[in-house]
Amino acid sequence: MPSNENIVREAMQVVWTEGRVDRVADYYAEDFVADYPMTDWGTGLDGVRALVAEVRIGLPDYNEEIKLLVADGDHVAVELLIRGTHTGPMNGMPPTGKEVAFRDMTIVTLKDGKIVGQRGLSDYLSLFGQLGVEMPIGAEG
Repeated sequence: MPSNENIVREAMQVVWTEGRVDRVADYYAEDFVADYPMTDWGTGLDGVRALVAEVRIGLPDYNEEIKLLVADGDHVAVELLIRGTHTGPMNGMPPTGKEVAFRDMTIVTLKDGKIVGQRGLSDYLSLFGQLGVEMPIGAEG
């Protein structure tokens, strides 16, 4: 069985960078849950598939580059640099044609060779700034 580190590396490449929704079940468990502020993953495998498809509408060339990966037992922490070109609608925003790059910190939990949980924070302040979206500091939402 591949190491947890390798499973996470492959999932990020195959599912997210290549957009292979047909391979989600190879890496994610049926009872998968996610916890990310401002991002609704839905539930289980269908939730992952839906988010991958949605992300690739807004950023068809979406790419995750692993900058740092630390594995400890059933947990893998990953620092990502995410890049893409905003050529499709995203979060209710029309396409801008702008290239974006922002960081993401993710902690993945695995069990029996599958990803069962994923939580993290994406640098949406940088993302929205690059897209020209004004985000007032201290605004409640």
